[in-house]
Parts: sequence; structure tokens; C-alpha cells
Amino acid sequence: MISQNKALFLLAHKIKKMRKQRSLTLEKLAYENDISKGNLSDIENCRRSPSLATLVKIANGLGCKVRDLLTF
Repeated sequence: MISQNKALFLLAHKIKKMRKQRSLTLEKLAYENDISKGNLSDIENCRRSPSLATLVKIANGLGCKVRDLLTF
């Protein structure tokens, strides 16, 4: 079983990696998907856990499904 902290770390890493693979800036992903830049930055740096609604917005912005973000 994976710990909550480890899951948050893996999720943050996956979001950042996918964003960079798509050549999206933090600002662009946040702006185009109605997420505050600070919130997205906090998620990518493991300072905040995203809500389900935010995960859906991030997944949509990255062109993937929420389950893709949560598959470690």
C-alpha cells in the first residue's frame, strides 16, 4: 500500500512531467483551465493536495484522463 505523502509526491511529479512533455508553461495550463497559478504551483511542489474538480481540470488541460494522472 502506498502512503498518502508518497501518492502526493508521485502525482505532483506526473503532472509536472506531463505538462513539460506538452511544452505547457505553468501559467498557460493554469490560465486555460481556470486554475490559479499559485494553486497549480503548490500542487506540483507537493504543498497542496488537489481537489477532484482540480484534478479533472488538470487532466483536461493535459489531454488525458484523471486515471492517467493517478496511475503510478
